Amino acid sequence: MNKEVLKEFLISRCILCDDHQANQLEELMIQTLKTNELFNLTAITDPSIFMEKMVLDSAIGMFDQDLTNLKVIDVGTGAGFPGLVLYVLNPGMKLTLLDATKKKIDYLRNYSEEHQYKIDFINERAEEYARTHREEFDVAYARALAPLNVLVETIIPLLKIDGKLIALKGPGAFEEIATSQKAFQKLNCHLQKIYEETLPESNEKRSVIVIVKDEITSQQYPRNYKDIKSRPL
Repeated sequence: MNKEVLKEFLISRCILCDDHQANQLEELMIQTLKTNELFNLTAITDPSIFMEKMVLDSAIGMFDQDLTNLKVIDVGTGAGFPGLVLYVLNPGMKLTLLDATKKKIDYLRNYSEEHQYKIDFINERAEEYARTHREEFDVAYARALAPLNVLVETIIPLLKIDGKLIALKGPGAFEEIATSQKAFQKLNCHLQKIYEETLPESNEKRSVIVIVKDEITSQQYPRNYKDIKSRPL
């Protein structure tokens, strides 16, 4: 996939992407692959595959979402996906990128400063950050990060009431939703919708799961990571 195909696909899904934004996304891909030669950012090193499975895969998180002026956090951003892609497509958001790996956050901070992106950066574990920044964000994204019931406990505390957790998943989304019903109940949230997509060149399946927070989260959540992992809700 090249940037022209990417742009056309996004527009066909009502996700605005002009020539300048397509160029920015291509540059992000090039810089990520270049930096990947110095330290590990991604297992995908073919530019065409990267454009589809990293850039487009992140961009579909914009479907039916207007993030302008909203406070958005990308939890476990890694190399900046989906966060940087979302920001390029809608720079009017107030974005925070969070990751537990300092080297990745330092890279993202430097890249964003070079491009004059107005983004905040947090080097911390998500469940620890959630304990001190409760009910703070309008939207939280998580891409290929953890099972949905784990994401719900870790991320929902960060959200305001009526805030959204948008989980970018592959196939198997409905199974994850079925096993997350207890977590939805405990964390006072509900499934709003699922958007299914097929990547145009690889034909791989993708799902965008939107969870909405209904009430203030109990102070007992999130638990310690050890407990979340060993005894998921």
